[in-house]
Amino acid sequence: MYKKLFIVVNDGPVCQAAIREGVALAQSVNAEVLFHYVLPRNVLPVTDLPPVVMPPPEQLMRESTELAQRILHAATAVAQAAGVRSQTIITTGADDAHAVADATKQHHCDLIVAGTENRNSVMRILTGSIVPGLITLAPTPVLICHATEADLAAARAAAGVATI
Repeated sequence: MYKKLFIVVNDGPVCQAAIREGVALAQSVNAEVLFHYVLPRNVLPVTDLPPVVMPPPEQLMRESTELAQRILHAATAVAQAAGVRSQTIITTGADDAHAVADATKQHHCDLIVAGTENRNSVMRILTGSIVPGLITLAPTPVLICHATEADLAAARAAAGVATI
């Protein structure tokens, strides 16, 4: 059925749901996984507020790449623990959904696995989720995984945010 799964990863808590579900599916069908991280574009906000001090583009790219490598390393550790073959790639693109769709085609993947928070479609669009665009552009089926309360609580704890 599936030979190569494409798992979208980032630094959000919903990423853990995608990794967990994607690796479990790959394990059950003896498929390989390709973990994919899309680097942020160097976009400056246009507002009427005073200018914000931004790091130089080279520093931003270096720090983003280092973060991507740490996240991809953790994802491959999950796959390895489950006995699943994995590879990683880091890309950029006009937007995240196009970057994922293009990489899926290029690497001949059978299924895209992505995470999403439990928000309605309008909130996903406003908060920058790739899910609405990905569903439209994907060259293969897309499995959308919802973050559990445990995923969200762990992310809040890691960030030092108190829960009420």
